[in-house]
Amino acid sequence: MSLPLSPRQVLAFGRDSRHARLRRPPILVCGVLADALARELREGGDASFVVTAGKPAEASAVVRIVAGAASAEDERVMREATRALVPLVAVQTGDPDIRLPYVLATEVVDAHPGKGFPVDELARALARALRRDGPALASSLPVLRDAVEARRAVEGTVSAGAIAMLAKAGNAPHLPVISQAQMLSDLTTTHGAEPPESPRATAQTVAPPLVASVVTSALSKRFIERLPVRYRRSRLVEGAVAIAASIGLAAGFRRLGR
Repeated sequence: MSLPLSPRQVLAFGRDSRHARLRRPPILVCGVLADALARELREGGDASFVVTAGKPAEASAVVRIVAGAASAEDERVMREATRALVPLVAVQTGDPDIRLPYVLATEVVDAHPGKGFPVDELARALARALRRDGPALASSLPVLRDAVEARRAVEGTVSAGAIAMLAKAGNAPHLPVISQAQMLSDLTTTHGAEPPESPRATAQTVAPPLVASVVTSALSKRFIERLPVRYRRSRLVEGAVAIAASIGLAAGFRRLGR
């Protein structure tokens, strides 16, 4: 079986995996009732990763709690976060129909009076906003873990399927493998995997996701070769097989992490 990855690509993946596990800045929670929401986000985790004071530009993400229309202070904080390209999520405790500046409508979480903060919905919004910074934070904040895992599983699956459908046949066989391996490495990171400190530790870190992805790629290729001729060269079939394989890999690694 010929390997779809060159040594250089394996080394690049190792560097990427190590960087993804480095400590991230904390999440800044600010606004009305910030202390109460911060306590919920810290539950069961490292309290230093959720702060209620600091500069938006120095945070991994900013969660701004607003009560109705944005005040001058709300706008200042959200503007600073936006200008610094820091992910921004707003929690609206007032009228949900009021539009807020600087934040996407999809990243506004409504908190209904008397029902507490919708922490699960907020975790999903943070997982979307943080993207690949999410796994490192989720490793220290269990409240985020399920949402980050689910998000990375979806992103990795869609990426592998799209690459399989769009890449020219045989032109870049490593791309779906790397996409799947990155997804699996991130899923491992959410459960507290530390960044490797030596070449040997790096090899041990990257081996499980890489081996799983390479073996799955070979099995998928063999499966496609056994299909009727009219399906073997179908890009849709290749994409569907890559998606199915990615779903299986993600489910397996998530179960192992538990």
